[in-house]
Amino acid sequence: MPRKRTKPPSTRVTLLARLRTDGDAESWKTFVDLYTPLVYRFCRSRNLQDADARDVTQQVLAIVHKTIDKFEYDRERGRFRNWLGAVTAHEISRQQREDRRPGKGVGQGRGNDIAGLSSAAVDPKWAEEFNAYIFQLALTRIRPEFEADVWQAFDLSWLNDVSPREAAAKIGRPSSWIYKARYKVIERLRKELEFLTSDAAMFHKPS
Repeated sequence: MPRKRTKPPSTRVTLLARLRTDGDAESWKTFVDLYTPLVYRFCRSRNLQDADARDVTQQVLAIVHKTIDKFEYDRERGRFRNWLGAVTAHEISRQQREDRRPGKGVGQGRGNDIAGLSSAAVDPKWAEEFNAYIFQLALTRIRPEFEADVWQAFDLSWLNDVSPREAAAKIGRPSSWIYKARYKVIERLRKELEFLTSDAAMFHKPS
C-alpha cells in the first residue's frame, strides 16, 4: 500500500514566506532537507573536497537563514534558485581563495555583497545541476504514493519511452490502463515539480 506523507506547503513562495517567520522550525527544516544535497553536490562538482564542500554548504545555509528576513518578494528581480546558485558560487570562490591565502579568517570581507548577487548572471552548470536534482528529487518524493504497477507503467512508458502496448504486455494490463496510470503519475509529478520550483522569485531589499 502506498505510504502517505505530510502535505507540503502549496507553493515554494509559501515556504519562503514561512522562512521569514521567527520560530518556524518546520519550514526551515523542509528548506534544509530540500537544498542541502543540491548545494553540497554543486560544491563537489567544483572540485571541493568533502570537508570543504560541507563547510561551504553550511555557510550558504547560514547566509540564507540570516538574509531571508531582509528581503521582500519581487518577481521582477529574478528567481530565488538563481540567487542561491550565485551565493553558492560566491562561497565556493571564497573558500578556494582562502585555501590559497594562509592566515585569512574564514568569512572575512563578506559585507553586504551577498544581497547584490540577485543580479548575477545564471551559471549554466548550476541551472543544469538544479534541474537534474529537482527532477530526481520530485520522482523520489512522489514514488511512495503509487502502487508498484502504476509506477511501473509510468517508468516504462514515460521515463524509458517504451510503447504503451509493450508496457501493457509486460505488466499484464490493457493499453488503456497504461495511459491512465501514466497520466496519473505525470500529473502528480507536475504538481511536485511546481512545488519544488515555483519558488522561484527573488527578493530585494525594501526601499
